[in-house]
Amino acid sequence: MKVREFNNGLVIKHRKSAIILENADGKREREKRFSYQFTKEEFKELASYIKEIANESWTNVIPKEAHSMGTDYDEYYDRRYDDNGSLSINENGLLIFAPYWSVDTLYQFSKPKIQSFIYDLEKLIG
Repeated sequence: MKVREFNNGLVIKHRKSAIILENADGKREREKRFSYQFTKEEFKELASYIKEIANESWTNVIPKEAHSMGTDYDEYYDRRYDDNGSLSINENGLLIFAPYWSVDTLYQFSKPKIQSFIYDLEKLIG
């Protein structure tokens, strides 16, 4: 598994068929809310990195607008912790609500969710 840590504490791990967001300092079991702010340049770097690793993790990754719950990155279900997590993009930042019982994973992308995430990143960055 390849790992990259950003200065603000966001850790991105990826392998075949998975991109996982974690916190550099770990996560206490009941801790839910994580906010990661970037400078404009760092945010562009994040977007570029996400595109790069998405294409390493899956084939034929094409940014697409979400048209269903299964393709919208806003919410995801973590089977291991039997709880939902969510992810939103704000200007130059990410807000993540992690699964309640998780002790590591804040968010895990599927291919459809990463495609809609990249689509929204590209719209925001321009």
